[in-house]
Amino acid sequence: MNAIEWSAKAVRQLRKIADKRKRQSIYAEVQRLANWPDCPGDIKRLQGRNDYRLRVGDHRVIFEIEQRGTPILVTITQVEKRNERTY
Repeated sequence: MNAIEWSAKAVRQLRKIADKRKRQSIYAEVQRLANWPDCPGDIKRLQGRNDYRLRVGDHRVIFEIEQRGTPILVTITQVEKRNERTY
């Protein structure tokens, strides 16, 4: 099992989501990243960047993977609603 770390910005963005069920769904999907790289979900590597995105409904979770050492560190950097400026 890998470690999951949230940036202060990502925590603020998650708290701003008004719908409690959406917040819980996003949090639950992020917890599944602890099984990286064998985690289910809609995950893609972002082009031209060193991070990934996880799609949870109409929200996107941007995260980085640090594979040096054990456990692997998954850092959540952003949680945003999908629009034309999300990435």
